[in-house]
Amino acid sequence: MKNKWIAILLIAVLTILPGNSMLISTPKVEAQTASASMTTHSWQVSFTKTLKESKITEDNVYVTNSNDQKVTAAVKLGEDKKTIFVSDLAPGSYKLHVNKDAFVLGGPKTTSQVIAFTIIEKLEAVKSEKELQQYFKTLLANSQKEPGYEATAEIEKSEDKASADNSSTTNNQVEGVEEGDIVVVKDGFIYSVKDYGITVVDAKDPKNLKLATTIKLKESQYISKLALYDNLLIVIGDKYLEKVGTSMSTATLYNISNPKNPKLIREVGQEGYLQDIRITNDTLYLIGNMYPNYWMLREQKTMDLKPKTFDSVEGKEYKSLPLDKISILPNTMDGTYSLITALDLKNGAKSTANTKGYLGGSSGLYMSENALYLTTPIYDGYSVPAAGRVMDMIWMPRTTDTQIFKWNVDGTAMNFVGTTEVKGSVLNQYSMDEYEGNFRIVTTEGNAWDEQQISRNHLFILDKNLQQLGAVKNLAPGEKVYSARFMGEKAYVVTFKQVDPLFVIDVANPKKPTVLGELKIPGFSNYLHPLDDTHLIGIGYDTEQRYDEYSKRNFTVTTNMKMSLFDVSDFKNPKEQSTVKIGGKGSYSEVQYNPKALFRNKEYNYFGFPVVLYGAGKGDEVVYKGQGAQIYEITANKGIVLKGNIVNKSTGDQYENWEQRVQRVVYIDDALYTIANNEVKSYQLKDFKPLDTLSIK
Repeated sequence: MKNKWIAILLIAVLTILPGNSMLISTPKVEAQTASASMTTHSWQVSFTKTLKESKITEDNVYVTNSNDQKVTAAVKLGEDKKTIFVSDLAPGSYKLHVNKDAFVLGGPKTTSQVIAFTIIEKLEAVKSEKELQQYFKTLLANSQKEPGYEATAEIEKSEDKASADNSSTTNNQVEGVEEGDIVVVKDGFIYSVKDYGITVVDAKDPKNLKLATTIKLKESQYISKLALYDNLLIVIGDKYLEKVGTSMSTATLYNISNPKNPKLIREVGQEGYLQDIRITNDTLYLIGNMYPNYWMLREQKTMDLKPKTFDSVEGKEYKSLPLDKISILPNTMDGTYSLITALDLKNGAKSTANTKGYLGGSSGLYMSENALYLTTPIYDGYSVPAAGRVMDMIWMPRTTDTQIFKWNVDGTAMNFVGTTEVKGSVLNQYSMDEYEGNFRIVTTEGNAWDEQQISRNHLFILDKNLQQLGAVKNLAPGEKVYSARFMGEKAYVVTFKQVDPLFVIDVANPKKPTVLGELKIPGFSNYLHPLDDTHLIGIGYDTEQRYDEYSKRNFTVTTNMKMSLFDVSDFKNPKEQSTVKIGGKGSYSEVQYNPKALFRNKEYNYFGFPVVLYGAGKGDEVVYKGQGAQIYEITANKGIVLKGNIVNKSTGDQYENWEQRVQRVVYIDDALYTIANNEVKSYQLKDFKPLDTLSIK
């Protein structure tokens, strides 16, 4: 993915009670909070100073309503001793009062706090331009930092609607929810991304491959993935609009009833950068983020801070999103928009696209057929100066927790459900899952390499309203999650630091998830794929222990690629039934960080992926050995057996040739195809005998 703006945690404005003075020479109490929460969730505020649990009483911590009258509310101190949770309040405006005596460091260094907040029953649209401008002015007033950004990499089993023929389908996480890929197959034709266009290869005769046509897009348009729906080819990408001075996430739709002559029928877009797409229930969802330049308010009195959208069926203009399509997410103070465009694909995608903007950014997502979950990291950005020093607070971002937002979706209708937080950060979409209406998520809290504050791993189960039902906490202290997979009533989690524990967790009872078994082996799996109900395929790296003379400590290094077959039929005693080592040190495959690169064929029990092979050289050097693809037969009975070693061996090159590197492996009927940037090769599926090569310039 491209770089995208991320949220910056902002310090809320605090009201200081009369009669209390601030000491300039000592750091004051600061609070981090959002202005609103929903009735189904707790509102919370985090302070920079620790609170006394014994002092969280009605005298020291209480809530008043808009008439300054005390009201009954549930007030709870968080585990970090710096966060207060307030719940059981009806919709309305309130103030939280925290007496200075409630803080551990009281006296003249601490002041009492009064913080205003609102409880809402449902998410409402922004009512006026003035309200939207005031939102950004408040962010600007409370922020002493310029917004920053970071690159986010998406690491990111079903038959899709458009692929009823006997050919490859995308390796999707959820059955019935299409995710798209850089190569898709339909009716004997292979569509693949190449530079700023798409090549269409006629592969109906695997012995005579032909270039059917090339779809050219503008050079300013970067293509990230393709998807299919009936006779529609959906091209997803980003493009920079120089005249407008912004970037757009786009979905360009072609009619491919005649694959040799695709017809452009529509383009829709939303401002910002693409996060991902999903297609389910005949609807395309385009999900992304947009960061408005609200700091320009310092120089201008008013400016348009609404995201822009584009739909070719409505004209050539880029339009600002109407206010009734914009909402401010509760429990967040974030200048980033999460944008969701929903497009009905039925009848040739002729209906109007529905775009909604939510102020509250996101970086991860999971989608079922009926719900969309977006996640965003919560940063603990405070570093309190030592006593007696006169200096500002130092903002050093460190991911601590994850905020989750949920929408129920029904076609183009998107209804916001609510938000909650869980401890730790989430690895990727495979660490999330929905089952029987409950949401499950695996996180890592802390840093596995921090010896002062040891890392811990957790599994949380939330109900349809994102209320916690149950949890497994403090799993594998000192390690971090490297991969996870949910399979119905079981969850499988791989953690790693020096060895690879595979945990089997029973999640059948959402109120009481239980660790059933654990397997410790060298190496780790980046990706877990279900073979059947009692077997898992793990793809990752082997490792070895080395000794550092300087630090006098052992350390772990990766060596060759590794694929394992785990037998979990005895949940309390999981076993590594079969394993293969692939290449030597330095070898890798895209499948290790992108499961879309996994090739599958049920008829032959084939699993495969592109590979780039290296081997050991002198000292710590690695030597390039070759590139291509490997195909394995994997069964519960025989384990892992190499069937096709489709690798072009090195003839003296130091590194792989990017143009010839296999990007995907697909099949059509009885033929297998490897797709590289400059060539497509065909083979017999049963024995991998070469059939033809098509060069693409």
